[in-house]
Amino acid sequence: MRKHRHLPLVAVFCLFLSGFPTTHAQQQQAVIEVNKRDIVFLVDGSSALGLANFNAIRDFIAKVIQRLEIGQDLIQVAVAQYADTVRPEFYFNTHPTKREVITAVRKMKPLDGSALYTGSALDFVRNNLFTSSAGYRAAEGIPKLLVLITGGKSLDEISQSAQELKRSSIMAFAIGNKGADQAELKEIAFDSSLVFIPAEFRAAPLQGMLPGFLAPLRTLSGTPEVHANKRDIIFLLDGSANVGKTNFPYVRDFVMNLVNSLDVGNDNIRVGLVQFSDTPVTEFSLNTYQTKSDILGHLRQLQLQGGSGLNTGSALSYVHANHFTEAGGSRIHEHVPQLLLLLTAGQSEDSYLQAANALTRAGILTFCVGASQANKAELEQIAFNPSLVYLMDDFSSLPALPQQLIQPLTTYVSGGVEEVPLAQPESKRDILFLFDGSANLVGQFPVVRDFLYKIIDELDVKPDGTRIAVAQYSDDVKVESRFDEHQSKPEILNLVKRMKIKTGKALNLGYALDYAQRYIFVKSAGSRIEDGVLQFLVLLVAGRSSDRVDGPASNLKQSGVVPFIFQAKNADPAELEQIVLSPAFILAAESLPKIGDLQPQIVNLLKSVHNGAPAPVSGEKDVVFLLDGSEGVRSGFPLLKEFVQRVVESLDVGQDRVRVAVVQYSDRTRPEFYLNSYMNQQDVVNAVRQLTLLGGPTPNTGAALEFVLRNILVSSAGSRITEGVPQLLIVLTADRSGDDVRNPSVVVKRGGAVPIGIGIGNADITEMQTISFIPDFAVAIPTFRQLGTVQQVISERVTQLTREELSRLQPVLQPLPSPGVGGKRDVVFLIDGSQSAGPEFQYIRTLIERLVDYLDVGFDTTRVAVIQFSDDPKVEFLLNAHSSKDEVQNAVQRLRPKGGRQINVGSALEYVSRNIFKRPLGSRIEEGVPQFLVLISSGKSDDEVDDPAVELKQFGVAPFTIARNADQEELVKISLSPEYVFSVSTFRELPSLEQKLLTPITTLTSEQIQKLLASTRYPPPGEMGVSEVLLGAFSI
Repeated sequence: MRKHRHLPLVAVFCLFLSGFPTTHAQQQQAVIEVNKRDIVFLVDGSSALGLANFNAIRDFIAKVIQRLEIGQDLIQVAVAQYADTVRPEFYFNTHPTKREVITAVRKMKPLDGSALYTGSALDFVRNNLFTSSAGYRAAEGIPKLLVLITGGKSLDEISQSAQELKRSSIMAFAIGNKGADQAELKEIAFDSSLVFIPAEFRAAPLQGMLPGFLAPLRTLSGTPEVHANKRDIIFLLDGSANVGKTNFPYVRDFVMNLVNSLDVGNDNIRVGLVQFSDTPVTEFSLNTYQTKSDILGHLRQLQLQGGSGLNTGSALSYVHANHFTEAGGSRIHEHVPQLLLLLTAGQSEDSYLQAANALTRAGILTFCVGASQANKAELEQIAFNPSLVYLMDDFSSLPALPQQLIQPLTTYVSGGVEEVPLAQPESKRDILFLFDGSANLVGQFPVVRDFLYKIIDELDVKPDGTRIAVAQYSDDVKVESRFDEHQSKPEILNLVKRMKIKTGKALNLGYALDYAQRYIFVKSAGSRIEDGVLQFLVLLVAGRSSDRVDGPASNLKQSGVVPFIFQAKNADPAELEQIVLSPAFILAAESLPKIGDLQPQIVNLLKSVHNGAPAPVSGEKDVVFLLDGSEGVRSGFPLLKEFVQRVVESLDVGQDRVRVAVVQYSDRTRPEFYLNSYMNQQDVVNAVRQLTLLGGPTPNTGAALEFVLRNILVSSAGSRITEGVPQLLIVLTADRSGDDVRNPSVVVKRGGAVPIGIGIGNADITEMQTISFIPDFAVAIPTFRQLGTVQQVISERVTQLTREELSRLQPVLQPLPSPGVGGKRDVVFLIDGSQSAGPEFQYIRTLIERLVDYLDVGFDTTRVAVIQFSDDPKVEFLLNAHSSKDEVQNAVQRLRPKGGRQINVGSALEYVSRNIFKRPLGSRIEEGVPQFLVLISSGKSDDEVDDPAVELKQFGVAPFTIARNADQEELVKISLSPEYVFSVSTFRELPSLEQKLLTPITTLTSEQIQKLLASTRYPPPGEMGVSEVLLGAFSI
């Protein structure tokens, strides 16, 4: 999907500007001067819309026009209605003044057509309103904007009409209520951010979306460049016996159907094709044919290559080296999207991971189509994203696939996985209602239950719209329904109607917030948080919490959840303010019987809030963005800029308020602008939009930090550091640093900077924590697309951190220790070597290497052992096998998965407790040396773990558990405490756990371990359900 430099996506700026006092000449409304533009409003006038809805739309248009600078030399407006026909209400040159335009709008009556032909209406507007005779200023190249407002699905085809709008440089906005087809609106809109879905066409919802709508309408400036849909596509086809001559015609016809749907041409879409089996063979390159007919002619003659082997890895390397090159016809250096479509019918016989990663790093977007014996897990590793894997039961299903593929093939852009569009209509929300179920509500719970019922009844509940989860909390949490249960409105309402109060004496709100983040706002519970869908938490609190809320609240908000709170009875307002992003998100009930009075407010908030960013807070601050500008960031650089822009738009920029600077770095450092370069928000935003990637092989973050301290945080560059103004440094990087960051981080913090580290993709979370002012300021996200989920947290930190708060948080600054910390301890790694773990075993090995690197390994300090298990355990080396770090590292590097089908965790635990943690085998357990077990498993155990886990802990061993897609209850039973359970979706995420493991391994004493084993924070598993026992488990 195209990104546009001139699309401001946050309404805060508009709200800020609209607050300026008016002059005598502006008594009615403050008007913001914007660039010239010609705007057409195309309004649904069908009888199905209804008079009340039409009048609300008419008033909305009038309010929009009231806020624009209307005039023949400024903004011109035309309006048309449509249904089964189109009726222009007036043209650009009909009314020269704002008063005349508004009067004409207010006189509009519905067209009252019987049907809705949106496609024809779009064509009419393009051919009849954006013309010189209608007043359009074609000679001046004025931007052309179209605002479509509709309440229904079109009865004619809109795809071609939408494409013609874009080819004609008409930038379309689309506004639709729940009766409109959101897929249609997204296709019509020039960009997905220009689609607006008010809950209904009524005054309040339309007024609510006004600021977010006005922002791009006012500031979308200049004539957009309209490019041909350039892309280079290579088809890599399995030509082996796995396909066979019988099925190959299906493959050939599949490619022909796709090519036939593409806009093929030397300056548009280029196509190449390679077959492979044992070896790859080029059929034709990207520059072989210039026309679609020539390509189709070759495809008609295509024959199966043949061959018994299937070396997918070498084929991927071959196309990378020979086709995605200038010599092969690729326009990769012109930044034309590069796409690879792999179709295979079997499992690769050679290694493919390195080749797939190389394609990924080069920004090549790989799609995978699997048929017959293709391996799904393999294709998901090769594809840029699992959503780009298409599996067919047999070849006869291939003819239906081009319809699914043509849209992503022609709209997705190359670059990071973050560039893959994910469905995110504005109407989608995941809302958890987490209500006080303690003794505070005894006797009044029916009132609360009815209140909840009425709120949900007003929401658009459906699997692809708003998803609802419901839970109660007191001492612990009782989940009534997850996001993936009760997904229709009748189902969830019936559940709410039957709810009984949970009861409980304590009110552990911190516990509940922690639980919600870890076990409800997660994919496995039906949350779409990883897809960027808005995550809302609605709390009802009727008393003061029995535990601390600050840490869990911070973590919850950092994960991207927006909390709202109903404050009732004895709830502590100060405590609640720690939870929400803004005090405006706390709704206080006069009494529980009157809580129903808050229903309209919360429903409006749930429907209208599009991000949780707090309003700008005044205060002097100097903010420096230090951006990784290396080649590894190229694909995500537009999203990086967009993130910076959104944060800036949340700041109160001004000479005496917030100043902003931007610096890029790779193997060198380049200031983009200084703290005294721009003194208003719009100038900063414009400068950010103009940023171009620095380029360079490796991000040397350490050197960049030192550069900022010496050259940016100085008075001559606009810094007010000598005046005591907070110096905030936001570091964004997508890779591990090529140089040391530890000492530069200390130097920068000693120099007065407050770093906030944001790590993306391959960035090292340990580095981010080292760089950050305090470790809690570090943020890690998997892809650039997730930047939007942390923007509100960063904005909140920047705007709300005060000098007093920073003074309170000031860390003790001392040079970080060199690798080698911890004193005497025995550490045993018990690792899964089964077939299930095999494909990602290298990540397990790397984690052990990294941990060992930071430990003070030696015969008299930290001893290390490694045991593999699957069907049975296998000793790799014992605690007394190696006396130096180098010896241990060499042994770790030689580790290979042992194989085996079973994952018998129970027998492995029994083995290590009886055979490894013993004095003759190197354990110093009898000397009181702390004993640690790090268990890494790829799934649920195939045998019982209860008794072996108890036996292990009775020996005084501290187990930590790391598991991929495992049974959380099982892990909690094994672990020292729920705090030391770490769940991952893939072992590729293991680097993010390094610091979380190092801290307890290097700091816990035998006495602390014994105390933890003797008393657990949560009730034992036998006394509570699965959902309750999982609270402490940490999930990423």
